[in-house]
Amino acid sequence: MFEALRHRGFVVFLTGAFLTNTGGWFQSLAVPFVLFQITGSAAWVGLATAAQFVPIMVLGPYAGALADRVDRRLLVLWMQLMRSLVALAICVCWLAEWHSPWLLLGLAALTGIGQGVSMPSWQALTNDYAPRASLASAASLNTIQFNLARSFGPAVAGVVLYWWGPAVAFAVTFVMVLSVVVALIVAKPVNAPGPAARGSRKSGRFVEGLRYTRSTPGVLTAVTVVLVTGTLGMPIFQHVITFSEDVFDSGELGLAALNLGLGIGTMAGIPLLGGALRRVGRSTVALVAFIGFGITLALFAIAPTTVTATAATVGVGVFFLLSLTIGQSTVQVLVADHIRGRVLSVSVMVYTGSVALGAALQGAAADLIGLRSTVGLAALLLVVAAVVLRFGPRGLRLSRLDDPAEIVPVPSTPVPERTPVAERTTSDV
Repeated sequence: MFEALRHRGFVVFLTGAFLTNTGGWFQSLAVPFVLFQITGSAAWVGLATAAQFVPIMVLGPYAGALADRVDRRLLVLWMQLMRSLVALAICVCWLAEWHSPWLLLGLAALTGIGQGVSMPSWQALTNDYAPRASLASAASLNTIQFNLARSFGPAVAGVVLYWWGPAVAFAVTFVMVLSVVVALIVAKPVNAPGPAARGSRKSGRFVEGLRYTRSTPGVLTAVTVVLVTGTLGMPIFQHVITFSEDVFDSGELGLAALNLGLGIGTMAGIPLLGGALRRVGRSTVALVAFIGFGITLALFAIAPTTVTATAATVGVGVFFLLSLTIGQSTVQVLVADHIRGRVLSVSVMVYTGSVALGAALQGAAADLIGLRSTVGLAALLLVVAAVVLRFGPRGLRLSRLDDPAEIVPVPSTPVPERTPVAERTTSDV
Protein backbone atom coordinates (compact mmCIF):
# COMPACT_ATOMS: atom_id res chain seq x y z
CA MET A 1 0.00 0.00 0.00
CA PHE A 2 2.98 2.33 0.50
CA GLU A 3 4.69 1.62 -2.84
CA ALA A 4 3.94 5.10 -4.22
CA LEU A 5 6.10 6.65 -1.50
CA ARG A 6 9.14 5.53 -3.52
CA HIS A 7 8.48 8.40 -5.96
CA ARG A 8 9.79 11.77 -4.75
CA GLY A 9 7.36 13.92 -6.71
CA PHE A 10 4.39 12.05 -5.28
CA VAL A 11 5.75 12.38 -1.73
CA VAL A 12 6.13 16.16 -2.13
CA PHE A 13 2.61 16.42 -3.59
CA LEU A 14 1.13 14.21 -0.85
CA THR A 15 2.84 16.21 1.92
CA GLY A 16 1.61 19.52 0.53
CA ALA A 17 -1.89 18.10 0.13
CA PHE A 18 -1.95 16.84 3.73
CA LEU A 19 -0.82 20.17 5.18
CA THR A 20 -3.28 22.08 3.01
CA ASN A 21 -6.21 19.83 3.86
CA THR A 22 -5.35 19.93 7.56
CA GLY A 23 -5.29 23.73 7.50
CA GLY A 24 -8.49 23.83 5.47
CA TRP A 25 -10.36 21.93 8.17
CA PHE A 26 -9.50 24.68 10.67
CA GLN A 27 -11.82 26.92 8.67
CA SER A 28 -14.32 24.13 8.07
CA LEU A 29 -14.64 23.65 11.84
CA ALA A 30 -14.40 27.29 12.89
CA VAL A 31 -17.15 28.56 10.56
CA PRO A 32 -19.91 26.18 11.74
CA PHE A 33 -18.68 26.52 15.34
CA VAL A 34 -19.03 30.31 15.40
CA LEU A 35 -22.31 30.07 13.48
CA PHE A 36 -23.69 27.78 16.19
CA GLN A 37 -22.54 30.22 18.86
CA ILE A 38 -24.15 33.13 17.02
CA THR A 39 -27.46 31.45 16.12
CA GLY A 40 -27.80 28.51 18.56
CA SER A 41 -29.27 26.40 15.73
CA ALA A 42 -28.02 23.01 14.43
CA ALA A 43 -29.63 23.86 11.09
CA TRP A 44 -27.14 26.71 10.61
CA VAL A 45 -24.31 24.23 11.21
CA GLY A 46 -25.74 22.10 8.41
CA LEU A 47 -26.02 25.16 6.16
CA ALA A 48 -22.36 25.99 6.79
CA THR A 49 -21.36 22.54 5.56
CA ALA A 50 -23.73 22.76 2.60
CA ALA A 51 -22.36 26.19 1.64
CA GLN A 52 -18.90 24.69 1.22
CA PHE A 53 -19.98 21.54 -0.62
CA VAL A 54 -22.90 22.57 -2.87
CA PRO A 55 -20.66 24.70 -5.16
CA ILE A 56 -18.36 21.68 -5.58
CA MET A 57 -21.32 19.60 -6.71
CA VAL A 58 -22.72 22.25 -9.07
CA LEU A 59 -19.36 22.93 -10.70
CA GLY A 60 -18.59 19.22 -11.11
CA PRO A 61 -19.44 18.89 -14.84
CA TYR A 62 -17.31 21.88 -15.81
CA ALA A 63 -14.48 20.96 -13.46
CA GLY A 64 -14.34 17.43 -14.83
CA ALA A 65 -14.07 18.75 -18.37
CA LEU A 66 -11.28 21.11 -17.30
CA ALA A 67 -9.41 18.24 -15.65
CA ASP A 68 -9.18 16.46 -19.03
CA ARG A 69 -8.40 19.55 -21.11
CA VAL A 70 -6.09 21.95 -19.25
CA ASP A 71 -2.91 21.78 -17.20
CA ARG A 72 -4.26 20.27 -13.97
CA ARG A 73 -1.30 21.35 -11.91
CA LEU A 74 -1.70 25.03 -12.75
CA LEU A 75 -5.47 24.89 -12.26
CA VAL A 76 -5.12 23.43 -8.76
CA LEU A 77 -2.34 25.88 -7.93
CA TRP A 78 -4.43 28.97 -8.75
CA MET A 79 -7.60 27.68 -7.13
CA GLN A 80 -5.81 26.83 -3.88
CA LEU A 81 -4.24 30.26 -3.87
CA MET A 82 -7.75 31.70 -4.13
CA ARG A 83 -8.86 29.45 -1.27
CA SER A 84 -6.09 30.76 0.98
CA LEU A 85 -7.06 34.37 0.22
CA VAL A 86 -10.68 33.65 1.14
CA ALA A 87 -9.48 32.33 4.51
CA LEU A 88 -7.55 35.57 4.99
CA ALA A 89 -10.71 37.54 4.16
CA ILE A 90 -12.72 35.60 6.77
CA CYS A 91 -9.99 36.31 9.33
CA VAL A 92 -10.10 40.04 8.58
CA CYS A 93 -13.91 40.10 8.79
CA TRP A 94 -13.86 38.36 12.15
CA LEU A 95 -11.23 40.73 13.55
CA ALA A 96 -13.32 43.65 12.29
CA GLU A 97 -16.32 42.17 14.18
CA TRP A 98 -18.38 41.65 11.02
CA HIS A 99 -20.12 38.59 12.45
CA SER A 100 -23.09 38.32 10.11
CA PRO A 101 -24.12 34.65 9.55
CA TRP A 102 -24.88 35.38 5.92
CA LEU A 103 -21.46 36.96 5.35
CA LEU A 104 -19.77 33.89 6.82
CA LEU A 105 -21.89 31.61 4.63
CA GLY A 106 -21.04 33.64 1.53
CA LEU A 107 -17.30 33.45 2.17
CA ALA A 108 -17.58 29.74 2.91
CA ALA A 109 -19.33 29.34 -0.45
CA LEU A 110 -16.38 31.08 -2.16
CA THR A 111 -14.13 28.43 -0.65
CA GLY A 112 -16.49 25.83 -2.09
CA ILE A 113 -16.20 27.40 -5.54
CA GLY A 114 -12.41 27.21 -5.46
CA GLN A 115 -12.59 23.60 -4.34
CA GLY A 116 -15.27 22.81 -6.89
CA VAL A 117 -13.19 24.00 -9.82
CA SER A 118 -10.03 22.21 -8.67
CA MET A 119 -11.15 19.00 -6.96
CA PRO A 120 -11.44 16.68 -10.02
CA SER A 121 -8.06 17.96 -11.20
CA TRP A 122 -6.65 17.40 -7.72
CA GLN A 123 -7.89 13.81 -7.73
CA ALA A 124 -6.51 13.23 -11.23
CA LEU A 125 -3.11 14.61 -10.19
CA THR A 126 -2.67 11.43 -8.17
CA ASN A 127 -2.39 9.62 -11.48
CA ASP A 128 -0.03 12.27 -12.85
CA TYR A 129 2.43 12.04 -9.95
CA ALA A 130 2.59 8.23 -9.72
CA PRO A 131 3.29 5.60 -12.40
CA ARG A 132 0.47 3.28 -13.39
CA ALA A 133 2.01 0.39 -11.45
CA SER A 134 1.79 2.45 -8.24
CA LEU A 135 -1.64 3.96 -8.89
CA ALA A 136 -3.55 1.76 -6.44
CA SER A 137 -1.09 2.69 -3.71
CA ALA A 138 -1.16 6.39 -4.65
CA ALA A 139 -4.98 6.48 -4.71
CA SER A 140 -5.22 4.86 -1.28
CA LEU A 141 -2.57 7.13 0.22
CA ASN A 142 -4.24 10.23 -1.23
CA THR A 143 -7.57 9.25 0.30
CA ILE A 144 -5.89 8.39 3.60
CA GLN A 145 -4.14 11.77 3.82
CA PHE A 146 -7.45 13.50 3.14
CA ASN A 147 -9.18 11.54 5.89
CA LEU A 148 -6.30 12.03 8.33
CA ALA A 149 -6.48 15.76 7.71
CA ARG A 150 -10.25 15.56 8.08
CA SER A 151 -9.87 14.12 11.56
CA PHE A 152 -6.75 15.76 12.98
CA GLY A 153 -7.42 19.21 11.51
CA PRO A 154 -10.61 19.71 13.53
CA ALA A 155 -8.99 18.17 16.65
CA VAL A 156 -6.14 20.70 16.64
CA ALA A 157 -8.56 23.44 15.55
CA GLY A 158 -10.66 22.78 18.67
CA VAL A 159 -7.62 23.50 20.86
CA VAL A 160 -6.78 26.61 18.82
CA LEU A 161 -10.37 27.86 19.16
CA TYR A 162 -10.23 27.33 22.91
CA TRP A 163 -6.91 29.12 23.49
CA TRP A 164 -6.73 31.74 20.74
CA GLY A 165 -10.16 32.09 19.15
CA PRO A 166 -11.59 31.88 15.61
CA ALA A 167 -9.36 34.57 14.07
CA VAL A 168 -6.22 32.48 14.65
CA ALA A 169 -7.96 29.40 13.23
CA PHE A 170 -8.77 31.30 10.04
CA ALA A 171 -5.17 32.63 9.88
CA VAL A 172 -3.82 29.07 10.16
CA THR A 173 -5.99 28.08 7.19
CA PHE A 174 -4.56 30.97 5.16
CA VAL A 175 -0.95 29.87 5.84
CA MET A 176 -1.34 26.10 5.56
CA VAL A 177 -3.38 26.11 2.35
CA LEU A 178 -0.36 27.68 0.69
CA SER A 179 1.54 24.41 1.31
CA VAL A 180 0.12 22.67 -1.74
CA VAL A 181 0.86 25.73 -3.87
CA VAL A 182 4.54 25.39 -2.93
CA ALA A 183 4.43 21.62 -3.48
CA LEU A 184 2.98 22.02 -6.98
CA ILE A 185 5.69 24.53 -7.88
CA VAL A 186 8.47 22.24 -6.61
CA ALA A 187 7.22 18.84 -7.84
CA LYS A 188 6.62 18.14 -11.52
CA PRO A 189 4.23 15.40 -12.74
CA VAL A 190 5.82 12.24 -14.15
CA ASN A 191 3.09 11.28 -16.62
CA ALA A 192 0.76 14.22 -17.19
CA PRO A 193 -1.53 13.93 -20.25
CA GLY A 194 -0.12 15.43 -23.41
CA PRO A 195 -1.53 18.44 -25.29
CA ALA A 196 -3.45 16.21 -27.69
CA ALA A 197 -5.38 14.58 -24.89
CA ARG A 198 -6.01 17.89 -23.14
CA GLY A 199 -7.15 19.61 -26.29
CA SER A 200 -9.60 16.95 -27.38
CA ARG A 201 -13.06 18.39 -27.78
CA LYS A 202 -14.67 15.10 -26.87
CA SER A 203 -12.89 15.05 -23.51
CA GLY A 204 -14.91 18.08 -22.48
CA ARG A 205 -18.20 16.20 -22.53
CA PHE A 206 -19.18 15.54 -18.94
CA VAL A 207 -22.00 13.30 -20.12
CA GLU A 208 -19.38 10.80 -21.31
CA GLY A 209 -18.10 10.47 -17.75
CA LEU A 210 -21.64 10.01 -16.47
CA ARG A 211 -22.36 7.38 -19.10
CA TYR A 212 -19.13 5.55 -18.37
CA THR A 213 -19.87 5.52 -14.63
CA ARG A 214 -23.37 4.16 -15.17
CA SER A 215 -22.22 1.43 -17.56
CA THR A 216 -19.23 0.22 -15.50
CA PRO A 217 -20.55 -1.81 -12.53
CA GLY A 218 -17.37 -1.60 -10.46
CA VAL A 219 -17.14 2.18 -10.76
CA LEU A 220 -20.90 2.60 -10.19
CA THR A 221 -20.72 0.50 -7.02
CA ALA A 222 -17.72 2.44 -5.75
CA VAL A 223 -19.52 5.74 -6.33
CA THR A 224 -22.53 4.32 -4.46
CA VAL A 225 -20.29 3.49 -1.49
CA VAL A 226 -19.11 7.11 -1.54
CA LEU A 227 -22.74 8.29 -1.71
CA VAL A 228 -23.81 6.25 1.33
CA THR A 229 -20.75 7.28 3.34
CA GLY A 230 -21.25 10.96 2.54
CA THR A 231 -24.98 11.06 3.29
CA LEU A 232 -25.13 8.91 6.41
CA GLY A 233 -21.60 8.93 7.84
CA MET A 234 -19.96 12.27 7.12
CA PRO A 235 -22.41 14.37 9.23
CA ILE A 236 -20.70 12.91 12.32
CA PHE A 237 -18.15 15.71 11.87
CA GLN A 238 -20.85 18.34 12.37
CA HIS A 239 -22.59 16.37 15.11
CA VAL A 240 -19.50 16.46 17.32
CA ILE A 241 -19.89 20.26 17.34
CA THR A 242 -23.50 20.17 18.48
CA PHE A 243 -22.93 17.26 20.88
CA SER A 244 -20.05 19.06 22.60
CA GLU A 245 -22.17 22.20 23.02
CA ASP A 246 -25.73 20.97 23.61
CA VAL A 247 -25.47 17.38 24.87
CA PHE A 248 -22.26 17.29 26.92
CA ASP A 249 -21.79 21.05 27.53
CA SER A 250 -18.03 20.54 27.20
CA GLY A 251 -17.23 23.46 24.87
CA GLU A 252 -14.07 23.72 22.79
CA LEU A 253 -12.11 21.15 24.82
CA GLY A 254 -14.87 18.58 24.43
CA LEU A 255 -14.98 19.34 20.72
CA ALA A 256 -11.20 18.83 20.48
CA ALA A 257 -11.48 15.51 22.38
CA LEU A 258 -14.22 14.16 20.10
CA ASN A 259 -12.28 15.14 16.98
CA LEU A 260 -9.11 13.68 18.47
CA GLY A 261 -10.96 10.38 18.88
CA LEU A 262 -11.89 10.51 15.20
CA GLY A 263 -8.25 11.21 14.33
CA ILE A 264 -6.93 8.34 16.41
CA GLY A 265 -9.44 6.01 14.79
CA THR A 266 -8.39 7.19 11.35
CA MET A 267 -4.74 6.50 12.17
CA ALA A 268 -5.64 3.06 13.51
CA GLY A 269 -7.56 2.34 10.32
CA ILE A 270 -4.50 2.74 8.07
CA PRO A 271 -2.68 -0.49 9.04
CA LEU A 272 -6.04 -2.26 9.27
CA LEU A 273 -6.83 -1.23 5.71
CA GLY A 274 -3.43 -2.36 4.41
CA GLY A 275 -3.69 -5.72 6.18
CA ALA A 276 -7.29 -6.29 5.11
CA LEU A 277 -6.56 -5.57 1.45
CA ARG A 278 -3.74 -8.12 1.51
CA ARG A 279 -6.04 -10.83 2.87
CA VAL A 280 -9.52 -10.10 1.48
CA GLY A 281 -11.04 -8.15 -1.38
CA ARG A 282 -12.26 -4.57 -1.42
CA SER A 283 -15.86 -5.81 -1.27
CA THR A 284 -15.35 -7.53 2.08
CA VAL A 285 -13.63 -4.46 3.52
CA ALA A 286 -16.55 -2.26 2.40
CA LEU A 287 -19.12 -4.61 3.95
CA VAL A 288 -17.33 -4.73 7.31
CA ALA A 289 -16.78 -0.96 7.18
CA PHE A 290 -20.49 -0.17 6.74
CA ILE A 291 -21.61 -2.52 9.50
CA GLY A 292 -18.87 -1.34 11.86
CA PHE A 293 -19.64 2.28 11.01
CA GLY A 294 -23.30 1.77 11.92
CA ILE A 295 -22.51 0.03 15.23
CA THR A 296 -19.96 2.59 16.43
CA LEU A 297 -22.16 5.49 15.33
CA ALA A 298 -25.00 4.01 17.39
CA LEU A 299 -22.67 3.79 20.40
CA PHE A 300 -21.81 7.45 19.93
CA ALA A 301 -25.51 8.34 19.82
CA ILE A 302 -26.20 6.76 23.22
CA ALA A 303 -22.90 7.71 24.94
CA PRO A 304 -23.66 9.36 28.32
CA THR A 305 -20.44 11.41 28.68
CA THR A 306 -17.74 13.08 26.63
CA VAL A 307 -15.27 10.33 27.62
CA THR A 308 -17.48 7.47 26.39
CA ALA A 309 -18.43 9.44 23.28
CA THR A 310 -14.73 9.99 22.53
CA ALA A 311 -14.13 6.25 22.84
CA ALA A 312 -16.97 5.67 20.36
CA THR A 313 -15.52 8.20 17.90
CA VAL A 314 -12.30 6.15 17.77
CA GLY A 315 -14.32 3.29 16.26
CA VAL A 316 -16.21 5.71 14.03
CA GLY A 317 -12.88 7.02 12.71
CA VAL A 318 -11.66 3.52 11.86
CA PHE A 319 -14.72 2.54 9.83
CA PHE A 320 -15.10 5.98 8.28
CA LEU A 321 -11.58 5.65 6.86
CA LEU A 322 -12.24 2.15 5.56
CA SER A 323 -15.53 2.97 3.83
CA LEU A 324 -14.52 6.25 2.19
CA THR A 325 -11.05 5.06 1.18
CA ILE A 326 -12.43 1.92 -0.46
CA GLY A 327 -15.04 3.91 -2.38
CA GLN A 328 -12.77 6.69 -3.62
CA SER A 329 -9.66 4.61 -4.32
CA THR A 330 -11.64 1.97 -6.22
CA VAL A 331 -12.86 4.64 -8.64
CA GLN A 332 -9.24 5.69 -9.21
CA VAL A 333 -8.08 2.11 -9.77
CA LEU A 334 -10.86 0.92 -12.08
CA VAL A 335 -11.38 3.93 -14.35
CA ALA A 336 -9.69 4.08 -17.76
CA ASP A 337 -7.09 6.82 -18.21
CA HIS A 338 -8.72 8.49 -21.22
CA ILE A 339 -11.81 9.48 -19.22
CA ARG A 340 -10.31 9.77 -15.74
CA GLY A 341 -11.02 13.48 -15.15
CA ARG A 342 -14.69 13.27 -16.10
CA VAL A 343 -15.37 10.14 -14.05
CA LEU A 344 -13.58 11.61 -11.06
CA SER A 345 -15.74 14.71 -11.41
CA VAL A 346 -18.80 12.43 -11.18
CA SER A 347 -17.34 10.88 -8.03
CA VAL A 348 -16.59 14.30 -6.58
CA MET A 349 -20.09 15.53 -7.36
CA VAL A 350 -21.63 12.49 -5.69
CA TYR A 351 -19.40 12.87 -2.65
CA THR A 352 -19.90 16.60 -2.17
CA GLY A 353 -23.59 16.44 -3.01
CA SER A 354 -24.13 13.63 -0.52
CA VAL A 355 -22.18 15.49 2.18
CA ALA A 356 -24.22 18.65 1.60
CA LEU A 357 -27.49 16.72 1.52
CA GLY A 358 -26.63 14.67 4.59
CA ALA A 359 -25.50 17.77 6.49
CA ALA A 360 -28.67 19.71 5.68
CA LEU A 361 -31.06 16.80 6.33
CA GLN A 362 -29.43 15.64 9.54
CA GLY A 363 -29.06 19.21 10.78
CA ALA A 364 -32.77 19.85 10.24
CA ALA A 365 -33.67 16.46 11.73
CA ALA A 366 -31.61 17.24 14.83
CA ASP A 367 -33.71 20.35 15.44
CA LEU A 368 -36.93 18.32 14.98
CA ILE A 369 -36.35 14.94 16.65
CA GLY A 370 -33.16 15.54 18.65
CA LEU A 371 -29.46 14.94 18.13
CA ARG A 372 -29.30 11.43 19.56
CA SER A 373 -32.27 10.18 17.56
CA THR A 374 -30.85 11.63 14.33
CA VAL A 375 -27.46 9.95 14.77
CA GLY A 376 -29.11 6.67 15.80
CA LEU A 377 -31.28 6.68 12.67
CA ALA A 378 -28.22 7.31 10.46
CA ALA A 379 -26.46 4.37 12.16
CA LEU A 380 -29.39 2.06 11.43
CA LEU A 381 -29.52 3.12 7.78
CA LEU A 382 -25.79 2.39 7.37
CA VAL A 383 -26.36 -1.22 8.39
CA VAL A 384 -29.38 -1.45 6.09
CA ALA A 385 -27.27 -0.08 3.22
CA ALA A 386 -24.63 -2.75 3.87
CA VAL A 387 -27.24 -5.52 3.57
CA VAL A 388 -28.82 -4.04 0.44
CA LEU A 389 -25.47 -3.61 -1.33
CA ARG A 390 -24.38 -7.11 -0.32
CA PHE A 391 -27.46 -8.87 -1.73
CA GLY A 392 -28.86 -6.28 -4.17
CA PRO A 393 -28.84 -6.14 -8.00
CA ARG A 394 -25.86 -7.90 -9.61
CA GLY A 395 -24.68 -4.68 -11.26
CA LEU A 396 -24.66 -2.85 -7.95
CA ARG A 397 -23.28 -5.35 -5.46
CA LEU A 398 -20.24 -4.84 -3.29
CA SER A 399 -18.60 -7.78 -5.08
CA ARG A 400 -18.20 -5.53 -8.16
CA LEU A 401 -15.58 -3.53 -6.23
CA ASP A 402 -13.21 -6.43 -6.98
CA ASP A 403 -13.61 -6.08 -10.77
CA PRO A 404 -10.35 -5.71 -12.73
CA ALA A 405 -9.19 -2.31 -13.93
CA GLU A 406 -9.98 -1.23 -17.47
CA ILE A 407 -6.83 -0.37 -19.39
CA VAL A 408 -7.43 1.17 -22.81
CA PRO A 409 -4.23 1.17 -24.90
CA VAL A 410 -3.35 4.45 -26.57
CA PRO A 411 -3.29 3.89 -30.34
CA SER A 412 0.05 4.65 -31.91
CA THR A 413 0.23 7.14 -34.76
CA PRO A 414 0.63 5.21 -38.04
CA VAL A 415 3.81 5.94 -39.96
CA PRO A 416 3.15 6.54 -43.69
CA GLU A 417 4.75 4.07 -46.03
CA ARG A 418 7.66 5.36 -48.05
CA THR A 419 7.80 4.72 -51.79
CA PRO A 420 11.03 2.98 -52.84
CA VAL A 421 13.32 5.24 -54.80
CA ALA A 422 13.28 2.93 -57.82
CA GLU A 423 9.49 3.18 -58.08
CA ARG A 424 9.23 6.97 -57.83
CA THR A 425 7.96 8.81 -60.86
CA THR A 426 8.93 12.25 -62.04
CA SER A 427 5.81 13.68 -60.39
CA ASP A 428 6.83 12.08 -57.07
CA VAL A 429 10.15 13.93 -57.21
